[in-house]
Amino acid sequence: MNGNMGGNKAARLVQLAGSGSLEQAFQNRVRGRRSVVLMVTAGLSLLGLWLLSDIYGVEGWTPLRALSFALFSLLFTALAFGFTQAFLGFLALADGNEPLKITNTLDPSTPLASTAVIIPVFNEDPATVFGNLRALYESLRQRGELDAFEFYILSDSTDPARAVVEELAWADLCRQADGFGRIHYRRRKLPVNRKSGNVADFCRRWGHRHRYMVVLDADSIMTGEAVASLVRLMEVNPLAGIIQTMPRLAKAETLFGRVQQFAARVYSPIFAAGLNFWQQEAGNYWGHNAIIRIGPFLSCCGLPELPGSEPLGGRILSHDFVEAALLRAHGWEVWFAYDLDGSYEGLPPNLTEYVKRDRRWCQGNLQHAWFLLARKVRGISRLHLIQGILAYASAPLWLLFILSSGLQAALDHLNLHQHHHYGVGSSAPASSLVLFLLTLSLLFAPKLLSLLHLFSRPQELKAFGGPLRVTAGVVLETLFSVLAAPVMAWFHTRFVLRNLAGQTVSWHTQTRGGGNGPRWRDVLAEYWPLPSAATVFGAFAWWIGPSYALWLAPILLGLWLAAPVVQLSGRKGVLSRFFQTPEETTPPPELIHNYRLNLRTGDGFVHALLDPYYNAVHASLQRKRARHTPAVERYLASLAAKLFREGPDALSAREKRAVLADGATIAYLHELIWRTPDRFMNPFWTRAIEGYRCHRQPPSSFPETQSPAESDSAILAA
Repeated sequence: MNGNMGGNKAARLVQLAGSGSLEQAFQNRVRGRRSVVLMVTAGLSLLGLWLLSDIYGVEGWTPLRALSFALFSLLFTALAFGFTQAFLGFLALADGNEPLKITNTLDPSTPLASTAVIIPVFNEDPATVFGNLRALYESLRQRGELDAFEFYILSDSTDPARAVVEELAWADLCRQADGFGRIHYRRRKLPVNRKSGNVADFCRRWGHRHRYMVVLDADSIMTGEAVASLVRLMEVNPLAGIIQTMPRLAKAETLFGRVQQFAARVYSPIFAAGLNFWQQEAGNYWGHNAIIRIGPFLSCCGLPELPGSEPLGGRILSHDFVEAALLRAHGWEVWFAYDLDGSYEGLPPNLTEYVKRDRRWCQGNLQHAWFLLARKVRGISRLHLIQGILAYASAPLWLLFILSSGLQAALDHLNLHQHHHYGVGSSAPASSLVLFLLTLSLLFAPKLLSLLHLFSRPQELKAFGGPLRVTAGVVLETLFSVLAAPVMAWFHTRFVLRNLAGQTVSWHTQTRGGGNGPRWRDVLAEYWPLPSAATVFGAFAWWIGPSYALWLAPILLGLWLAAPVVQLSGRKGVLSRFFQTPEETTPPPELIHNYRLNLRTGDGFVHALLDPYYNAVHASLQRKRARHTPAVERYLASLAAKLFREGPDALSAREKRAVLADGATIAYLHELIWRTPDRFMNPFWTRAIEGYRCHRQPPSSFPETQSPAESDSAILAA
């Protein structure tokens, strides 16, 4: 047996040992790693605090400097922790023989177990959702492993037209892939508790049919090999409740998307390895591209109602961190398979859409403060929750640090003192310079370490376009990050303050596609406060002193250029060649699938009433009610009459959903509209029917529609 196989076997014994010396050795080693992380982070943090205290000691302590010192301690410690994680990850990858990782236990000969692949959707693009699912389905089929899997599209879509198209896409996919009975579609009438409620509803209704579920987002793409490997990892690690993969960003088209995609691909390996280095079996869950053991999830992860009302109370908006913490509290393990290939996801196409998503995540993460003092939540889980909170709370803390430092500098200026913050005219120039260089090192050294790691892998470096191109990409990405950082801080501060003021967010569909960028008018309307604030604060900084204004220049420049940066980065084709990734040069088949929906253009709700195929598919998917109360019967009859007399614009989205939910009503309206003479009908229906007669088009991949009667016969025959 060679050394690698021996290491894998030892790692598996450690994972499977419930007690005894091997398990104790594993726990001792993990505690040792966490002690290393703690000591390095504490050492760097104490060094930074000592340098700042030396500066303030010379300049003289004041209440504002005490406040700045407290804020600096929080922000600098978080920065030191991030650097420590990246540095240890770099060392782990350089060593090349990490014994404590979940993928060491992977055995390709392990039999598969029954697994559900679930995709919760909410008003998403059906072509994207079903195309990604088709890619995974065919990948598993080609591997001969399809029998172990079933697929569930769990729709919470509230747009009536989008819901109809989802149904047609499901029927079309099942027909093309021979997936009837294996690919399932369900749409909830009421999207209670959003995504977490959608997944919980699936687990209660169908979870008993499967041992595991692989949770995907609408833009998730996974290879068959990756999904099958997750199942095998679960089988050989019976204490694992969740195994989270490291999704790579893919298929970005705009400059913003490509910059983020490139940065994640270059920098994430060392951060991911560092994260696994210390967290081990106490990992986190990110809500998608992960596998979950259904039994423990059902018994342990019932989400409580938080005290008070939204935004900080009520129903939990971001459920994933909490579910991981609850599983850990009950003794189950949560692992991070950071080196498992074949896991991908998309991202918003521009900065505006990105911060819209962040506003929802901000509210959800701030809610996690309730769990920091909850009983039975383990220490590492609390740390994950704190990191999630600080991802957004650090922005207002940073802004408060800048303001308190600026106010103190203004007071010094008025008092004719020359003791400016961070070595700008300070009486402790040596400490100021060392602190400045230390801060820059902690910020930018992980980028250099990532480049060094990439340069040690010639084949992968070639897939990025070579050393010159990847270095240029890192420089440009760094410039973009410097300009975008104050903009992100501005928005995160607004989000936190709004949540604290009691303003909640609505659940909107995430924009995922590219385009020509947001319109200048929209960008200026959203971002005009930033250059205005930069001008005021820049003048204030210049009044204090040119050297102080120079210290603030990167922040002010990012605010001044916010609008053009946002507009330019939302476009396609800008500087694309500098942000090449291996997934573009040698993409896996799952990323280049060409699944297309050949559906009618226009309103899907109207097509469900007029098109025979659409109508038949939709009506067949509606659950038959045992009986209607007289009030419900009257309500549906009034909606049907109003729809027939006045056209679809007369109904609200809620009323359209009520009509769609009753298959008998939809079938009745279809026959009524087609059989009624034009002179007795609303002109909208007359024009719609004429459009069908003049522009016949095949629904999906079925034979072309000839007439209502002929199409009905063809569907029944099929």
